[in-house]
Amino acid sequence: MDELKIAINKTRNYAKKYGQSLNDQQLFLRLISQKSYQLTEIMGKGNKKITQNDWQNKLKKAELFTQKYLGKMGGILMVGVTGSVAAEFAFKNEDIDLLIVTKNNELWWWRLYLRFFIWWHKIPHRKFGEKENADEFCFNLWLDENNLSLPKNKRNLKNATDLILMKPVWEKNNIYYKFLKNNKWVKKYLATGYEYRKNMKKSKSKKQNNNRIKKIINIILFGGQYLYMRIVNKQKPKRNEINLGQAFFHKNG
Repeated sequence: MDELKIAINKTRNYAKKYGQSLNDQQLFLRLISQKSYQLTEIMGKGNKKITQNDWQNKLKKAELFTQKYLGKMGGILMVGVTGSVAAEFAFKNEDIDLLIVTKNNELWWWRLYLRFFIWWHKIPHRKFGEKENADEFCFNLWLDENNLSLPKNKRNLKNATDLILMKPVWEKNNIYYKFLKNNKWVKKYLATGYEYRKNMKKSKSKKQNNNRIKKIINIILFGGQYLYMRIVNKQKPKRNEINLGQAFFHKNG
């Protein structure tokens, strides 16, 4: 059996673990191999039956929400849809997971601002410790522009797949390309998808100015979040879960 067939079988079996059957494009992006292939080499090897689910509607809602609100918040540089919606296997009862990238030293400022904003505007969102509801927004992944690399303990096949499948619905200052560049480790798992994503159209870059006051506020707010998790939720946050430039609030991976 040649390398490509082995990679295709491995990818199909991995997708089956999540109850997913892949079409040609999905198989191409998610191909588990350290060698990169062309889409023409994958054509005809995926599932021809189109699975009907609600991911397109949820993606559209994320795009509209971002255009209306998040894209107008100056410190937010990228919004990406992750989870089941990005994987194109979401159903009506599921929420919409979002990854947000902020300016350097502004992550905790914008996270706090967004919490008040969605509360004030009564925007449906998933709350800590509660079950997901249909079309709620879940802000569970945060990075700032100087902390785009995933920690070493999170560099696995699952997160590599999630990273490649992520659908950036809005970005500026070429952050999506920088995000990929800072996570080259993904090529160890999905070289084909990584090369394809890396060659997507780049946005224009703009130099950012550092604000010392916001840096201090960011530190204070991070300290408040850390104490909240320790005292109120009786958690002991690990450095690879939250720090000044990153926050991973999802349970797995």
